[in-house]
Formats: sequence, C-alpha cells, structure tokens
Amino acid sequence: MSPSQRLRRTGVALLLALGACPSSSGEAGKADAKKADAKKADAKTVDAKTPDAKTPDAKAPDAKAPEPKPPEPTPAPTPVSPEVEQAVATGLNAFAIDLHHELGAKPGNLFVSPASIAIAFAMTHAGAKGATASEMTNAFHFPESADLHRGLAGTLARWDAAAGGLELDVANRLFGEKTVAFEAPYLELTKSVFAAPLELLDFKGAPQPARVHINDWVAAQTKDKIRDLLPPAGVSPATRLVLVNAIYFKAQWEEAFEPSLTRDAPFVGGSVAKTAKLMHRIDTYRLGVDKAAKVRTLELPYNGGEYSMVIVLPDDARGLADVEKALTAESLAGWIAGAAHERVDLQLPRFRIEPGDALQLRAPLEKLGVVTAWDAAKSDFTGMAPASEQLVISDAYHKAFVAVDEAGTEAAAATAVSMKAGSAAPTAEPVPFVVDHPFLFLVRDTKTGAILFLGRLVDP
Repeated sequence: MSPSQRLRRTGVALLLALGACPSSSGEAGKADAKKADAKKADAKTVDAKTPDAKTPDAKAPDAKAPEPKPPEPTPAPTPVSPEVEQAVATGLNAFAIDLHHELGAKPGNLFVSPASIAIAFAMTHAGAKGATASEMTNAFHFPESADLHRGLAGTLARWDAAAGGLELDVANRLFGEKTVAFEAPYLELTKSVFAAPLELLDFKGAPQPARVHINDWVAAQTKDKIRDLLPPAGVSPATRLVLVNAIYFKAQWEEAFEPSLTRDAPFVGGSVAKTAKLMHRIDTYRLGVDKAAKVRTLELPYNGGEYSMVIVLPDDARGLADVEKALTAESLAGWIAGAAHERVDLQLPRFRIEPGDALQLRAPLEKLGVVTAWDAAKSDFTGMAPASEQLVISDAYHKAFVAVDEAGTEAAAATAVSMKAGSAAPTAEPVPFVVDHPFLFLVRDTKTGAILFLGRLVDP
C-alpha cells in the first residue's frame, strides 16, 4: 500500500463468555437440561434460530461453523438529551483512566477501547442483580440504570450514524445456547438499547463450530482487523451466552500530511533506541500546555470535526511514567479544555499497533472491583436467564488494532479545497511539537468528550 493510499484504521472487539457454574453439573445439571428442553420451543421465539442440522465435528480444530439464520434487524434507538449522554461519557472516561492505570503497569505499547469494554459490560450489567450489578456500576462509573441505558442508546445511535467520509461502525450481538430460555425483558432491553439481537447456537453439542462462527462475525464487523478473538478454550459445552461488541473506525485527517515530507528520525526514551517515520505538517491545531504537569497536548481533528485524536506528550523524553501516574479523567479533560489554537510545526510518528493474543480482562477488572461476577457461588445474572442456569462470567477477551499514517489521496484533495481556500498567509513562527519520544494518544467524540480508544506508544 503506497503512502497516498493509507488511511487511519482502527478495529476493536470485546467478548464476554458466560457459562453454567460447575455446581450445575451432574444430576442437577440433567434436571436443569430437562427443564430447558421443556422451554425449548419458547426459546426459539427469539430473533434468530439455529437449525438443528448436523454440525461439524466439535473436536476438529478447523471445524467450520453451521450457518445460523441471522437475527432480524433492530430498530434504531431514540436519541436522548445531551445531559444524559454527557453523564454516560463522563463515566466512560473515568473508567478509561482507571483501566489504563491497571493495564499500564505492563511496559510497552498499549491500545484498547474502553468504550467497547464498557458497552459489553453494560449489556452484562443489564442482566445482573444485587452485588453483581452494584460492583459493575461502581467499577465502570455507570450512572443510574435508566440514564445508563438511555444514554448509551443515544450515544451508540449517533456513533453509528457517523457520516462525511468517516466510518464508525458499532455492532453488538448475543450468542446464546439454543436450549436456554433467556428472559424476555432482558432480550428486549438488549435489542432496543444496544441493537444486540440474540442468535442461537449449539454450545452444548458443538462448541468449537460455535466459536468459529462468533470469531467470523467479529472479523466481518471489524473488516478483518480483529481475528480469532475467542480462543479455543474460550467456549465449552458449559457456555450459555457470549456477549460481543465490535467497533470499526476509519477516518481521514481534516488536513492531510504530505507523504513526501515524512522522514526517518530518532525516537528516544523507549526500551531501545529506534528510528521512526515522522510525518510533518505546519498547521493550526489546538495546543495545550501544563507546565506544572510537564506535559503538552495537541488535538488533530478528523474530517468533519466530530472526532479527533489527542496526543499527550511529556516534556521529558523519559517522563511518560510520571505523567501516567498523575493522570486522572479530570486532569485530562482540563488539558484538552484549556488548549488554544496555535500555529504548530508538527512532527508525528507513523505507527501501527497490531493485536497479539487476546487481552484477558478478569485480573484488571477484579482490581477495579468487579469480583462476584466471576464467582459461581455469588454471581447473580438472573435477569438474563433462570436461576437454574446459574450463570457466571467465565472470561472476557479484548483485542484492538490501530494504524496511524498520512491521509489518503481522496481526503487530501477534499480538505485542501474546503479548509484552506482563502486563508491568509501566516506570519508568526510555528510552535514546534515534535513527537519523538513515548506518548499517550486517544480518539474521542468531540461532542461529549467520550474516549473511544486509548493507547500508549513506546516503541514505534
């Protein structure tokens, strides 16, 4: 791919798997299975049905999934007030920073979507009760339940309606065991709020083909950027429900970088000395300076202005750890809000962070207070399915991909005409902003400030 064809691409997905707890096995499990079979006809009245046709051998690692009938399309949620949507964004950003503190303890590059994680757990929270629900509310900084659901509905609808050359696709789905009679109010809520229909699969009889089918769905939603999200051990005959969120984002900068100006330059402060491809542009950006925190921020808008990337650059080449320790949702919001338009001589690395093995979220989320959801003796998900199923979260998997580089030719031509025609020649010397050492970056919704993606680049 030539530089003139490059776009900024992000793919991210999160998956939650819920299974029957061990105590439901044996004779009790057989009794529950009989009850479930009696309700099988009712369970098949949900949005989709999986045919009872023969499935490939579950033991075969490369087994192909059956072809379930896709769920019917869900209606778009009703937009909500800016105040409600803002409350959701404030909670989301608080969770984003909390999660970064937990994940950031491990060195190296980091890229996640706190929005994706929060959406998947909000779908789970909708079926939780008691301490299980309370812990999620506190850990994810969810507002009151009604505001959470209405706020998320409005936010997701607006994100999914992104236009103007920007592509932002948010997809949610529930994959459920076909013999389980899931609670109708829960299915209605997840369908109306999250646009997440239920698709029935045969986890009991063919867990591996079901896993392949789910992974293929994720890959399709993220334009093949996220593959094999659910590992082989991620499903078993005990799996009852898998909740999935996938986000795909693609946009051009509002003002493109000229590929011919990109140069090799040292990138210092990482684990080893590196050479990075630094893109170069002199333009007007929102620049923030906090001398006390020894950090500067720069905001690069995407085409249309509704979304932007914010670079958080420590003054010291080896100062990222100190900035991260002091980082709060409030301080980050203050840096961005206090920024002013300046003419800037920007040099920014071209980089990409590929997903490796799926990030398992249980340990960091337990540290944030989500404890009973994983405990078979204490979890309460009776809002999702009957108590006889004894649902418990078995694990949560997350993958993310990002590529940042010069804008494509089509975007560069459009923005050159629309943004720069008639502007006067600048006279002041531009302020240098050279991103040649480790930094944080985030992609946000400029209307509410909600953080969709948050990352750290140490080694380009």
